[in-house]
Amino acid sequence: MRRELSDIIAMVEAGQFDLALQVAQEIKGASDRFRVLAVIAAEMAEAGQFDLALQIAQKIEDASRRSEVLEEITEAMVEAGQFDLALQAAQEIEDAWDRSRALMKIAEAMVEAGQFDLALQIAQKIEDSWVRSLALMKIAEAMVEAGQFDLALQIAQKIEVAWHRSSALAEVAAAMAKAGQTERANQAFQLALQAAQKIEVALVRSLALREIAKAMAEAGQFDLALQIAQKIKDAWDCSLALKDIAEAMAKAGQLDRAVEVAEMIGEPVRRLQTLADIMAAKQKAGKGEAGKE
Repeated sequence: MRRELSDIIAMVEAGQFDLALQVAQEIKGASDRFRVLAVIAAEMAEAGQFDLALQIAQKIEDASRRSEVLEEITEAMVEAGQFDLALQAAQEIEDAWDRSRALMKIAEAMVEAGQFDLALQIAQKIEDSWVRSLALMKIAEAMVEAGQFDLALQIAQKIEVAWHRSSALAEVAAAMAKAGQTERANQAFQLALQAAQKIEVALVRSLALREIAKAMAEAGQFDLALQIAQKIKDAWDCSLALKDIAEAMAKAGQLDRAVEVAEMIGEPVRRLQTLADIMAAKQKAGKGEAGKE
């Protein structure tokens, strides 16, 4: 069998698809025959011979193996940018899990191509709720990167799996907060905060609030940043947020206030390190003033 398989692969690589198929069909053992047909179909798909690859895949009688091969063919079509063909192939996959994964790959590729509407349509065809949620999360994140915050927020809220929904909302919130540093600050920060408050997973919500607090501090909105930091329930993230705010204050020249905030940090090592950094900045500023005199 090993020699037959290597011979068949050599035939396929040489473009002798008909001969390879003829030899494969003469293999008596069903399991071995299916395995060889799968290799031929996958090789043909890689070579861009999609129609022939599909025909061969349909000759595989074992439903599970046939689904796996059709998923491979779909992936090859996606890589070639043949989204319509990939969608047709994916819909022929009998196994729900393999079909869901194939559709997710198509949706991901469409997102990368900037075809958000089509990607969303494909994602909604995915039957498995976990895979569908993952696909929607990736679409929402891509929309965030494209600056389409409102649409990203709408999609994030449709995600069924709580972890994926929370992760997507966190991405939206962080992006909105960063946008608030440059334009429409108050509106962007408020939208970011609203998005963060919708996050159900506590750890993810803390991370999102930390990003918002940091963005507000870097925009010079120290009072609002402190208010957000104090809403963070996770002690670790709260300490990190306070550190970010203290550093932003020190950078803005508000050294005394930066010390006050640094002293609020609950985590001892981080508190001492932040205070040391601020004191070093104060000493540097003092030398600068003395030099001017």
